[in-house]
Amino acid sequence: MKLLMQPKCYTDVCLHGKWFHHDHGGTSAYMLGSRVVFDLGMMPTTDEELEACLEPIAKVQQEHDYYVNVH
Repeated sequence: MKLLMQPKCYTDVCLHGKWFHHDHGGTSAYMLGSRVVFDLGMMPTTDEELEACLEPIAKVQQEHDYYVNVH
């Protein structure tokens, strides 16, 4: 689905158990509950593009949490 490029429009999406917030028209996102901002490398214009940008970030975060909890 196409993202609305209007002020105050945003998407919150959950990938690999991690929630991310993205303000439409921007090139970054952050994980909810965190102050870390991730550069997406592009300005997503669809839900699919946003998820594709966040997928590798979410996977690394999930692996990091697993490593921290196991060790």
